Amino acid sequence: MTSPRNVRTRLYLWLQARTHEPVAALKRFTTGGFIFCAGIMMVLLSDRLMIPGLQQEIVTFLGLVLIGSGIIIAVTGYLAISLFRILLFLLEPSHDRSDRH
Repeated sequence: MTSPRNVRTRLYLWLQARTHEPVAALKRFTTGGFIFCAGIMMVLLSDRLMIPGLQQEIVTFLGLVLIGSGIIIAVTGYLAISLFRILLFLLEPSHDRSDRH
């Protein structure tokens, strides 16, 4: 069984690796936003420009896949920009309060 201190250290190191490059996280966030917008455009244009049928449903499904993947990519970029940095600060070894008597 792993001790809580070991888990905390591993989590701290994992977060540190994810927040090391804020420029890459910002690129991931904006890329996810563009993929999301492309998916929305596919869904809207397939509804307006295509004849109802199987082909329209396939294009709409691909648009929904783009929307979902764009959301996931954008959220991971956003978390790396903001929340991971906050957690990294809170889990920093100098903030360990369990050593105090």
